[in-house]
Amino acid sequence: MQAINNRTMDKAIAAAWDTVKAPLKESLKPEERMEVTTQLSELTTRVATYVICHTLVDYMGLLKDERISIAHAFLQRVTSTHMCNHKLTAEGLVFRYQGEEIPLQEAYKTMTLTRTVYEHLVVFFFLFKYPLTGEESEMIWKHWKRTGQIGLKTKDGKRERVPYAQAWKYLFANEELSSLYRNMSLHCHPLYNGLKEYQYQSAEEEENGWVPLYLSSCFVAYLCRLFLKLIPHGDEVVKGGFSMREQAVFYALSNILLTTSES
Repeated sequence: MQAINNRTMDKAIAAAWDTVKAPLKESLKPEERMEVTTQLSELTTRVATYVICHTLVDYMGLLKDERISIAHAFLQRVTSTHMCNHKLTAEGLVFRYQGEEIPLQEAYKTMTLTRTVYEHLVVFFFLFKYPLTGEESEMIWKHWKRTGQIGLKTKDGKRERVPYAQAWKYLFANEELSSLYRNMSLHCHPLYNGLKEYQYQSAEEEENGWVPLYLSSCFVAYLCRLFLKLIPHGDEVVKGGFSMREQAVFYALSNILLTTSES
């Protein structure tokens, strides 16, 4: 029986990776990439909200601990931000002029939300995952509370601030993501190049409207997985509320950026 269960899980994991990588395949039509991305986003939202509510109901006592409470707040905030991203992506925006609706053709309309989720993931990672020792953890926590910045101790005893643009080295160790934050910021800040791309978007750029929601789903799944490691029997939480396939897809989504962004 155990061998059968293992084979079933192996198949589920293999299928999950295919599903999670699907939006990255250039062979798919834009509408197909968006459809899969939307499905992944819906699953991410369901898992994250399930974990949030499960913690509130079954682990309320844990929230008396300052760090667990703050970690839970992180998860709530990124989930609500992601839900806004999903709604805006799915429904879009329109201008109304003289009784007519003019769709806002803007592939980057949710990138600000995606960047916000990423920034929360970065801080969460350094507060709850990165520290190697109790002393290091305490140092980072106190420094963050005083400044809102993540500072790491250097060999000279000094603290070095970790900019969001360089955090990928710690979170993903994936060279392909070296320009991730810069590209997100390009469509969030009032920069010349970003506004120029906004004004003269090509049809190809319009077809990439799925990208911000896809990245946001990956970030939320990653942070949710990190949160589950902070509560007792965290891995069992998701098992109790989702099918084997859904679990496999969720965990694949939380790991996809740690490996490659290619199909």
